[in-house]
Amino acid sequence: MKVLGLDPGSRLLGYAVIEAQASAAVRLASGTLKLDPRAPLADRLAEAHLFVRRLIIEQRPDQVAIEECFVAQGVKAALVLGQVRGVLMLAATLEAAPLLEFAPRAIKLAAVGNGGASKEQVQYMVPKLIRGCAAVLPPDEADALAIAWCGCQHARNPLHRIAAQARSVS
Repeated sequence: MKVLGLDPGSRLLGYAVIEAQASAAVRLASGTLKLDPRAPLADRLAEAHLFVRRLIIEQRPDQVAIEECFVAQGVKAALVLGQVRGVLMLAATLEAAPLLEFAPRAIKLAAVGNGGASKEQVQYMVPKLIRGCAAVLPPDEADALAIAWCGCQHARNPLHRIAAQARSVS
């Protein structure tokens, strides 16, 4: 099972591809796409969309996992984040990659065991969960790895697999 995790941002876009193997998860690719904050939002959205489509074409993940929106920074920030999420979701859909969305608390719970964990706790735990990660990770990359990890854990759960099969049949 190969999962692409996306941490949406209009300036920093975290991405990670991990592969769940029998006894461990392995990092295949990860990083942060830095989008020019001086560029018009439409240009940054286009760049993020094209980047993610290329990543999906190159890596061929079994699924794409993305963080759901939350309104911590205010309404305007939430709207911009929603636009970024929209172009990332469109990229996955156009490449026929199954898409899963996870709430921030669910991601932290999967990675740290605490839905209210801090960014530092996520950065600390991710290298312990996924082989091939640097010991110290930038926050957006660590978040993307945690999102991919959450996607893998979701896929490993037999109840989630049964529900997904039932949805695909109907």
